[in-house]
Amino acid sequence: MTTIRPTVLATLLALLTVLLLGGCTRGFLETPSPKGSEDALAALLDDLRALPEVARAEGDVDQVDAKDDPTHWLARVDVRARTSDLDVAAAVRGVVSDRGPSSVPGTTLVVGLTVPAGDGRAAVVVDPVDPDLVDTAARLRAESFVRTVDADRYGTRVEADALPSWTETVRRVRTDAGDRTVTVEAGDSSVEVDALHPGAALLAALDQAGARDVRSEVGTRYDRTDRGGPARPFLRAAVPDPRGTATVLAGTRDEAAQDGVTPRTAFSLTGPDGTGATIVGLLGLPLGSAEPQDLEGPALPWVSADVSAETEAVRSLAAESVARTGVDATVTTTVEPCAVGREALGNEQGTRAVATVLVPVYSRYPDAQVPFDRVTATWTAAGLAMSGRAMGLDEWTADDPAPHGVASADIRGTAEGLSLRVRSVCVG
Repeated sequence: MTTIRPTVLATLLALLTVLLLGGCTRGFLETPSPKGSEDALAALLDDLRALPEVARAEGDVDQVDAKDDPTHWLARVDVRARTSDLDVAAAVRGVVSDRGPSSVPGTTLVVGLTVPAGDGRAAVVVDPVDPDLVDTAARLRAESFVRTVDADRYGTRVEADALPSWTETVRRVRTDAGDRTVTVEAGDSSVEVDALHPGAALLAALDQAGARDVRSEVGTRYDRTDRGGPARPFLRAAVPDPRGTATVLAGTRDEAAQDGVTPRTAFSLTGPDGTGATIVGLLGLPLGSAEPQDLEGPALPWVSADVSAETEAVRSLAAESVARTGVDATVTTTVEPCAVGREALGNEQGTRAVATVLVPVYSRYPDAQVPFDRVTATWTAAGLAMSGRAMGLDEWTADDPAPHGVASADIRGTAEGLSLRVRSVCVG
């Protein structure tokens, strides 16, 4: 019998490891790129390079995340223009459009176009496939204080210097960008600008205080569909007199918050170069005020939705229930506010239909048990099940109510007879 010595065995194991890691099983460990993607990308690059306005076009096909998302691929294309004329974006967009939405099959195509500075206009890196984004970049690059513009699907950023003032800078950026959010970076300052923030009164106060190293985030507008709620706008700045400026900001209007569109802006002030004690507060509120409970949004007046179909559903079930008792009674329908969804957090902005009726069963029956059983049997047949009982009221609910259908019902015995109430699903 041949005995393999430990040193020989270790050598063989090391060699096997090298072979495995070095590529013998490489094909089994790696996910191949989507079929035809490499050839399609090469053809797209050739077409882009053929444009007279294009100096260079390069690209590759990559996984978004080889470990956690190996089947999601990106086709990245970087194009550089020969001149400072941003009209090249239309030519690049035309090439991509001609090849259709699946220019590079099995991938998400991401295109970046670099246009150098020239003729008094800033350098730009932009997604040329989005014409509105290109137009925004064209307006921003024409501003005298803008050095570079970087605009893609993830956001728009401007590098600036020699700002005229915070008030004028934001006014011009807002005019150029419309509803888009633009981050203006100037030295150690970074200010997000959207249609609402920073507000005019705040900007005037910052200019008056000689604010530097400004950091400003716009937060989020109220959105009833966002269960997480909006973010609070935030400002941080260095000023010569933090306490005095904080007092001014405490008396400064927060236009968007006062209009009920966003939460109130919080601020944090320090001395020059970030020195000294930090003074915090909330725009438009006395210093030392508790943080307002405004992140859930202001209460809005309830406006009834169209619940015609829901009204017919509850009326029909209530009328059928009455008919089963054999006693005549009139069904009344109304609408009322309700909370949409199981996690509506009390935000009663939906509408539901309600049918009510009092059935004078004692005109025919010595007691209410027989008509009671006939009503609840009708509800069982309609897909409702008993869900609770309290204070003489029996609750019935539908586990999976149909769209526009009945969600719940209840029945109570009174001295006059049986009181029934049928409610529809809540319509947002």
